[in-house]
Amino acid sequence: MGFIFEKGIWIGEGQVKFSTGLEQIHFYTKWEIKALENGEIHCKQQVEMRGGGENVTNRFIFSNIQEKRFLISIENDVLGKAQGSGIADEKKIAWEFRDHADFEGFEVYELQENGDYLLHAEYISEEHRTTIDGRIWKKNK
Repeated sequence: MGFIFEKGIWIGEGQVKFSTGLEQIHFYTKWEIKALENGEIHCKQQVEMRGGGENVTNRFIFSNIQEKRFLISIENDVLGKAQGSGIADEKKIAWEFRDHADFEGFEVYELQENGDYLLHAEYISEEHRTTIDGRIWKKNK
């Protein structure tokens, strides 16, 4: 039902584009998916931008997990905390954040035949729009 439901390490890469500039920045990501605890899945995502800049660490909690729906919370040092909701099935997992004071956005992960996930995300704030495209895959032990 989606990569967040598989305990382990997922790694990936892709491109980030900001509406304030024309260049695309290459990024690398690492997800650490922890086992289900008290009905919640705890994850840590690290994002590293090529060419420097600050690395970002996002802490996610997936809760109220039902057959095809869940709640999500994100916390990081830049945005603080935000709550959202998501959907999942055998081929896709997606979530969105709305009505947050500083940003709104969504992420969609689509399962590929080889087990990788293609990622597309868009976030908007007062200052700019951010578009993210990439892929993630399960790291072999």
